[in-house]
Amino acid sequence: MKKNIAIFFTIITVASLIPGKSLADEVRLKNGDRLTGQVIGMEAGKLILKTIYAGEISIVWQEVTRLKTDGSVKVVLKDETALEGTTEAIEDGKMKLDTGKLKAPASFRLVDVKAINPKPIKTLKITTRANVNITSERGNTDSDNYYFDGEFVARTEKNRYKIGGELSKEDSDGTTTSQNWLAYGNYSHFLNEKWYLYADTFFEHDEFKDLNLRSTLGAGAGYQIFETPLLNLSISAGLAMVDKNFDVAEDNDYSAGQWSVNYDQYFFEKFVQLFHVNTGFVSLEDANDWFLKTRTGLRFHLYKSFTATLQYNFDWDNQPSVDAEKEESTKFIFLLGYEFKN
Repeated sequence: MKKNIAIFFTIITVASLIPGKSLADEVRLKNGDRLTGQVIGMEAGKLILKTIYAGEISIVWQEVTRLKTDGSVKVVLKDETALEGTTEAIEDGKMKLDTGKLKAPASFRLVDVKAINPKPIKTLKITTRANVNITSERGNTDSDNYYFDGEFVARTEKNRYKIGGELSKEDSDGTTTSQNWLAYGNYSHFLNEKWYLYADTFFEHDEFKDLNLRSTLGAGAGYQIFETPLLNLSISAGLAMVDKNFDVAEDNDYSAGQWSVNYDQYFFEKFVQLFHVNTGFVSLEDANDWFLKTRTGLRFHLYKSFTATLQYNFDWDNQPSVDAEKEESTKFIFLLGYEFKN
């Protein structure tokens, strides 16, 4: 019995002297510091090292001169080459990776490393939202206003699909005084992380502005300046065909240039989101024939996926039907909605 107990404590003592996986990786910095721990990963120029004395720490990748790992890691180079194996520091500014598959270990510069153990990228990201506003007033004048908008966006690594629409109606004393709707669709194909080609279409109807249907079909190029969970900003421009069908006035169609700006950003730990969308078309045959639409607002995240939105709509048609006044259309709206993101 005593012999068994002695063997047991001997095993525990020896095991405690063997370095664990968490302290097997080594990072050397330009200032000469040497850090040990477990390399979690590196993305966006930040190396995450897990230590027993400070938890997870973030290190600027440009300050790293050597990296050695005891276990296998996945390394992605800037040319998108992906390798997996055990790293070995050979000299400052370089790394050697033994994959076990190549005849000789792969050698490359640290500045050519894009990521280490990158987080899995979702193959499909979906964002969808729907908002509604219903107001009813009773008094000297009875009025009812209805407004609805919705949007669906699906994003893969190389493609983005977007469809959406709006519906608005106003009644006064039982008589409809305003009624309009619009719908749109957009497909974008990304050539790389920033540049993309797109094709889009747009449909609009406004019964009280003599506009039976205005439709567009366009294509062009865009640049995704930012695309993160907190900030998105893109700009695009291209050519389009515009077809205006009126109930009374003469129909009109023409080629046009088009532009679009899409921006949204979260603030205060994602409690409020500022957004702005601007889309415009200008005729290539008559510079005075142009129209644009903007949607600007603040979206507040209330509870789980429910939202409240303060939104300002601004529309302008510089050359409408002769039976409609050339004037701006503005609307301030308070909306309650639901948003889903996977």
